[in-house]
Amino acid sequence: MTSIPQMLPVTCPHCRAKFAAPIQRVVDVGQDPKLKVALLQGRLNVAACPQCGNAGMLNAPFIYHDLEKELALCFVPTELGLTATDQQKLIGDLTNAVLNSLPPERRKGYLLQPRIYLSLQGLIDTILQADGVTKEMIEAQRARGALVYELLDARNDEHLKQLVEEHDAELDYEFFQTLTAAMETARADGKDDLAQRLSALRTRLLDLTTVGKREAAQRKAIESLGEKVTQEDLLQKMIECEDEDQLQAYVALGRPLMDYTFFLALTEKINAAQAEGDSEEAQRLTDLRARILEFQAKYDAQVAVALQWAANLLKEILQSQDREAVVRAHLGEIDDTFFAVLSANIAQAEEKGEKKIADDLRQVGDLVMELLQESAPPEIRLINQLMQAEYPEGTKKVLEENVAQVTADLIKVMDFMVENLKGGGHSEAAQRLSDIRAQAETMVGRK
Repeated sequence: MTSIPQMLPVTCPHCRAKFAAPIQRVVDVGQDPKLKVALLQGRLNVAACPQCGNAGMLNAPFIYHDLEKELALCFVPTELGLTATDQQKLIGDLTNAVLNSLPPERRKGYLLQPRIYLSLQGLIDTILQADGVTKEMIEAQRARGALVYELLDARNDEHLKQLVEEHDAELDYEFFQTLTAAMETARADGKDDLAQRLSALRTRLLDLTTVGKREAAQRKAIESLGEKVTQEDLLQKMIECEDEDQLQAYVALGRPLMDYTFFLALTEKINAAQAEGDSEEAQRLTDLRARILEFQAKYDAQVAVALQWAANLLKEILQSQDREAVVRAHLGEIDDTFFAVLSANIAQAEEKGEKKIADDLRQVGDLVMELLQESAPPEIRLINQLMQAEYPEGTKKVLEENVAQVTADLIKVMDFMVENLKGGGHSEAAQRLSDIRAQAETMVGRK
């Protein structure tokens, strides 16, 4: 059941003008999980002041209720200036609203003693910690958010380069996720200027940072290899390669082809160069072989660690009494390796006829996908919805229903995902998304 917001008088925090706005006074995640997402993303009780035009989250009181985790949290902002008596009355009204919505057998003692929060951030921290997110993880996320705006406020490009040099180790994949989330939030809040500045910052950082350069090298490697690469093609690309990041990308992408015959072919080229008296070329190829072997060993070790980590996480989720909390705590770390391990375990269980175990593993997969979808930016959620729809009629309908989101930015995200799918060997999914992209591009052209 979805909780209905009430039209209540509010005061603009900027110009102090009074106006009426729809306010969600009860956030019951059991009845409407989307309200939790809205709260965590800063989209709950958002309104635009008719006087000054400022839009944002209002300091309106509400109660947060999670029956499963037995959380009853009241947000009573200090800006309300309530007396102790009025505050207690407000808390009582909010608590009663939750109690009245529950059947008698679900009314427990924790609801009679809700925790009071004067700051919204304190309430959000409590929610995250109940989901398994530690204080250290929260602080790290805040630090990433602060760094986004420090870089955004750089005086000029030289100052930005200096900041990137100082913080390069911190500008990792999680940082770029934070930057993208900030950009999407700004766009959703109607702050197009801020969204464009954040988008421009992301583009520039991809050119300046180690992570960005590595991504660019990988994309270049994917484009140059094509879909049906042979051992001979791969070896020739490596011989011609002059960029270390791109060479590492070739090793990662072509690892299945790098067997005994691959290195035998490289050794034959070294011997041929020596036979022709080209000692310089022979030495260059010998050094190349050493670097390839080094990168291969490094890649294999990383894969082994990733597989073990994924297996341990899957085991932890399966054994936990609160699977959602465990998944949320590791949501930013879950990748294709985790799903590969999950799929392998499902296949193994099915081969052994262990249907219950296979079903349990599928439930874990469904939970992870649900939480990933919940936390994903709007473009990713729309793309996931499109990938699940029937092509072409079903996808056309989804695009038409979400026409406001069908923009040039969506096309860029689709392009990036197509390349990623190709690089991961998912050619069928890449082709499907490419077909959907063509549909979306036609709609963008009509706007």
